[in-house]
Amino acid sequence: MTKSQNRNSGSREIPVQVVREFSLSDDRLRQQRIAEKAHELYECRGCCHGRDLDDWLEAERLVLAAMEVRNEKAVRKPRSRLGGQKKS
Repeated sequence: MTKSQNRNSGSREIPVQVVREFSLSDDRLRQQRIAEKAHELYECRGCCHGRDLDDWLEAERLVLAAMEVRNEKAVRKPRSRLGGQKKS
C-alpha cells in the first residue's frame, strides 16, 4: 500500500518494507527460493538422501540473509522523488 492508496493516514507514509512483511506473495516467493536453494545444496552433495532437513535449514539461512542484505541496501538508498533528476 502506498501513500496515495492509504487515504486515511493523512500525511503519514507507511514504509514499503513494513507492508511487504505481510504479503502472501512474498511469503510464497521466499518459500520457493528456499526450496530451490535446498535442492541446489542437495545436488552439490551428490544427491545423497537423508539430509533434507539440514539442506532446508541451510538454504533458509542463506536466502533470508541475502534478503536482509537486499532490504538493508534498499533502506539506505531510498528512491529519489525527483524522478531521476539530480539535486543541485
